[in-house]
Amino acid sequence: MNNNHTIHHYFFISALVTIFTLGCMWGAINLLMIGLEENFHSIDYSWVLAHGHAMVFGFVGLFIMGFSYRALPHFMNTTLWKPQLAISTLPLMIFGILLQAYAHVIAPRQPYLLLGISAGIIQIIAVVIFALVIARTMQSATIRGSSAGLSIAALGWFLIAAILNPIIFWLFESTSTQEEFLFNVSSFNIPYRDIQTLGIAVMMILGVSLHILPNAYGFREPTKRWRNFLLWGVNGAILFGVISFTTGMTTGVHWWHAANGITYIILLIAAIGTPIQFGLFKKTSVGVSDRSLKFIRAAYIWFIVAMLLLTFGPYYMFGIYLPMTGGENPFSHAYFGAYRHALTVGFIMMMIVGVSSKIIPGFAGVDFRKTNSLWSVFILLNLGNTWRITSQILTDFYPEAFSFIGVSGFIELIALGLWGYEMIRNIKAGKHIRIN
Repeated sequence: MNNNHTIHHYFFISALVTIFTLGCMWGAINLLMIGLEENFHSIDYSWVLAHGHAMVFGFVGLFIMGFSYRALPHFMNTTLWKPQLAISTLPLMIFGILLQAYAHVIAPRQPYLLLGISAGIIQIIAVVIFALVIARTMQSATIRGSSAGLSIAALGWFLIAAILNPIIFWLFESTSTQEEFLFNVSSFNIPYRDIQTLGIAVMMILGVSLHILPNAYGFREPTKRWRNFLLWGVNGAILFGVISFTTGMTTGVHWWHAANGITYIILLIAAIGTPIQFGLFKKTSVGVSDRSLKFIRAAYIWFIVAMLLLTFGPYYMFGIYLPMTGGENPFSHAYFGAYRHALTVGFIMMMIVGVSSKIIPGFAGVDFRKTNSLWSVFILLNLGNTWRITSQILTDFYPEAFSFIGVSGFIELIALGLWGYEMIRNIKAGKHIRIN
């Protein structure tokens, strides 16, 4: 574990384990139960919270930490500060995530609240150490690229999410009435997930894209004005969205929700404009043979789809959902869940698969010509995501769509299993090369 060049392996493998336990596997089982019961509220919401946290902190978080420990020093022509301290964040994160999942599952049985808050504190310690190691590493950098600002922003959102985590656990799991629970979840769950998905994951992906797409693929570097827009405009939009949504829900002043449309428009502009800035769909010097490129291009298409769904959401809720269903609550759990899935699986997970399939063989010294093309992973992941989003929205109007929704999670799980196998194979091949 002293080898700085293999530190990411432990985080990536742990993230894979998360996928096939608390992450995608549990999510697929939950989705299957929802399909069988034909009701999104048929499973314990604590299970949903545990699954969601495991996916964001356990899968995405561990990948970001492992990638940052290995790639950022490489990008900045420096060495990782205190590798032993860096590796200590892995057991802390794993233990904290497992403990919090257990606390969610046993709630409201004691001592669930003590366990859940303690788990949150452990994860705060891990993220603070991670932030310290990366900050000190960046201080010694001899190359400071255009991606540094976005990476720092993602780090800041990671710290905020970690600090809020035990508070969110307490808000959701300590309520004494159903009305109080519904108020807390409806008021705080969406902005908290925005901090995690948009703040941490999207910011980090945009930062990595600014470095890797021009340098590793030969794409055009975005203009300085656009880079400033991504740093200040998008981060400002995320912050405004979090504040305006929370304020609107807690005060009952609904014009705050109308103001939230500003956030949606800025994010949509970022989603459409970023691949245009890169010239992402133009011919590149690496050629079509690079197995990772199809994932990255598809990810940015899904980013646009997700932001279109988000922007169109208010029109869907009031102009389609309410008139056609005759309901009283202008919020479709199915539609908003479809947007979330387009963002998390379509953009975030697709980018993780794409970037990892590029950097793991590269760092391991494996010949790219001997790696799997991952076409089966690409097809299944896109098929599962499209299946999930389409069938989920259709459940608003056709209960028969529930019969199809449960299958989508297992299609995605098979895709991730094939990708995980290839990733482990490349890691083992790299170890063999170093030994010889």
